[in-house]
Amino acid sequence: MKLNLILVALVCSGALALNAQTPTPHYVVIDDAQAEISLLDSRNQEMARANSVLEVENQNLEDEIIRSEEFIVEADEMIDRLSASAGEIYTLMQSIDDNETRRELQRRMDGNRRSRYDLENRKRRENETNTRARNKIENNRKQIAVNRVRSKANDQRGGYLQACIDLSVSEDMDVDSVLDNADQVRQEVEQLLNQ
Repeated sequence: MKLNLILVALVCSGALALNAQTPTPHYVVIDDAQAEISLLDSRNQEMARANSVLEVENQNLEDEIIRSEEFIVEADEMIDRLSASAGEIYTLMQSIDDNETRRELQRRMDGNRRSRYDLENRKRRENETNTRARNKIENNRKQIAVNRVRSKANDQRGGYLQACIDLSVSEDMDVDSVLDNADQVRQEVEQLLNQ
């Protein structure tokens, strides 16, 4: 658990560091920046789908754990009943002299013992399955957290690239405006000269 908290803290501090280090937009090749934004969006969609799958898997595992825990509670109750029944059979065997009745009681005692053994083995398997399921849930949660941090970093990068695109587009507009103005002034000069 301590390792999980350390991992989450490192991931979160990395995200904060990304926020603090967002550079000032600069001029970019617009098509290249748009292609990178599309790639980042695609990766975010893939991570969102992966997170959805992991969340469904976690829910299914949690449901299985609940069903398993319910079985274990019922099995414990049944083991208690088997123990009480075994005690009754043993007490009765001590007071019975008839061999046929004693053999019948012994068969019941043996069946009781087998049932208890089967229940204990099933409980052990259920507990092992629950441990694996809890570990898988924890690993899935870590992956979901990592995907969310990566997605946020991709969103920040996409926002930065969009700011660069906006700057580049406005610069192109400024250049076009200057060129248009120069052409207009030159035409006016030509008209003046042609008078």
